[in-house]
Amino acid sequence: MSDSKLYKTSCMLLDFLSLVRDGLFIENDFTKNFPINSNEFQTKICSLSMPPSHINVILYLAKVKSSPISHIAKKLNISKSNMTPIIDKLIDLELVHRYTDSKDRRILRVELTPKAIELFEYVESAAKDAIKNKISTLSDEDLNDLTSSLDTLSTIFKKLK
Repeated sequence: MSDSKLYKTSCMLLDFLSLVRDGLFIENDFTKNFPINSNEFQTKICSLSMPPSHINVILYLAKVKSSPISHIAKKLNISKSNMTPIIDKLIDLELVHRYTDSKDRRILRVELTPKAIELFEYVESAAKDAIKNKISTLSDEDLNDLTSSLDTLSTIFKKLK
C-alpha cells in the first residue's frame, strides 16, 4: 500500500474516532456517557467516587482476571509508586484482592472480588442499554450498515494488536 493511501486511511480513522468520541462518549465521565436515573446506580457507582485510574485497573482486571501489580502498571502506564495507593484504595472498597503468586512469592497479584465482578457486570449492562437506546433511532438499513461496519472494524483492529 502506498504512503499516501496509508496517510489518507490514518486521517479517516482519526476523524472516525473523533466522531465516535464526540457522538457517544464524553471522555472520563461515565455518568454523562450513560445517564442512568436509578437509585441502584447512584448507590452502586456514584458513592464509590473513583478516579479514572482506579476504574481502568478494574476494567483491566475484568478482562485478564488476575495479574501481577507490576504488569498492570506497565499496561496502563501508571508508575509503580502510584499503583500502591490505587490498589490499597480498591482493597479498602473491597473491589480487589491482593495475594502472593503461587509460583513466585516475590510477585504480588491482584484479582477482582465478587463485589467488583458484580459491579462491573452491572455497569457493563447499563452501558450496553444506554448505547442501545442511542442507536435505536437508526433506520433498519443504517443499523445493518453499522453492524456490518463494526464487524469489519473489529476484524481489522484485531489484526493490529
